[in-house]
Amino acid sequence: MRSGRRSRSRAGTSLVEAMVAMAVMAIGMLAVLGIQGTLRLNADIAKQRSEAVRIAQEAMESARSFTIIDTTAGQAAYADLDDSAGVVVPGYTTNTQYTLSREVIARSGPERKELHVRVEWVDRNGDTQSVALDSVIGANDPRVSRALGARPNGIPVRLPQGRHPAIPPQAKSMGGGISAFKPPAASGQVVWVFNDLSGTIVGVCNTVTTGQAELTAADISSCSNNANGLPLSGFVRFATDMVDAATGVLRPPTAADAENPTSTALNLAVQLTLTSTGHASPDHACYAAAPATALTTSTVVPYFCAVFFLPGTVPLWSGTTTLTPLAFVEPTDSVAWAIATDADDTVSTRYRVCRYTPATSDAQSIPNQLHPRHYANVTAVDTLTNQNFLVIRAGNATLPAVAGEVPVSFMCPSDGPIDPAAGDLVNSNTLAHQPAPAP
Repeated sequence: MRSGRRSRSRAGTSLVEAMVAMAVMAIGMLAVLGIQGTLRLNADIAKQRSEAVRIAQEAMESARSFTIIDTTAGQAAYADLDDSAGVVVPGYTTNTQYTLSREVIARSGPERKELHVRVEWVDRNGDTQSVALDSVIGANDPRVSRALGARPNGIPVRLPQGRHPAIPPQAKSMGGGISAFKPPAASGQVVWVFNDLSGTIVGVCNTVTTGQAELTAADISSCSNNANGLPLSGFVRFATDMVDAATGVLRPPTAADAENPTSTALNLAVQLTLTSTGHASPDHACYAAAPATALTTSTVVPYFCAVFFLPGTVPLWSGTTTLTPLAFVEPTDSVAWAIATDADDTVSTRYRVCRYTPATSDAQSIPNQLHPRHYANVTAVDTLTNQNFLVIRAGNATLPAVAGEVPVSFMCPSDGPIDPAAGDLVNSNTLAHQPAPAP
């Protein structure tokens, strides 16, 4: 009998233990479920907050994207930057919607606007969440930003692909600190090899038929270290068909015409006359990608020159670049255009070559980079890119006579320093280059 009671006692104890264990497990499961719910809510809120920040940032950048200061129909203006409230905006998440509010407070001294952007939404628990971004927007004309990265003559400074700026942007990086460039209008087989760091020409290949984009290290392996040269490049533009709307006759080009010339290109070559010594043979090479047909629609002629030196010598040169008129290949009866005989020439079938430069006269001393009439002691430190020219008519004397018209000799257009406040962001000043002005 005693043995039986002990057996029943042990059975009862096991049942209580099982019930306690089940209760503990149930409490633990509830805790796990609670944690999962909290994690899910937090993850949801984190995703929504990230989306709200994106919306607020887009609203902030949209407010900064004005293109003018004063209100103008069809354009985003600083003056129109104002409050907005309760604007529902779409988001990538689908379980809530976002409301964007913007508060703008105008300040002075200097003129600016404080921008406060707030995005609100309701989470899955019904609680309101929000993010807020604050910033300040100055009343600065966006066009001024173009002038911030410009040289005194208004030409932006660029470092294409992190290489020396003297290297043409079209040049292909070959690795090992060198780049290869095929000058247009060359034989189609010429390649210049540049040192990426110094911008000097360290190799010249003359038998490479591979295209510019397809060049490989193997193409230049035998000629990548056989030269010593400095590059010179620029563009030739044309303002040769400026017509007065009232009279229908040619008029002299203005600074605005020089800033954005749109006349079609003429066929030409670029010549470089050196006055320095210590050069290799040949001492230079120039290539101009000029049109060969009168049916061209091109308005610009890029040109590229290289001045070569004896091996082991320090590159140093002086000289002058000029344009040589050429006839079009098509039509076959075309004749070369002609440059004016002097500053008083008024014949409209002859032309003048103007030189883009911020200099106000040839007597003004300027660095080689600013395109003087004569380059003097050019070294590897000088970056001779954008050495640009403008071709204009000589005058209007051969046009049909207009009552009271007096033949006029057209002069190269002049301009002043950039003036962002007046909307002038480019100094398009030019000086007469061919024919050379009287001393």
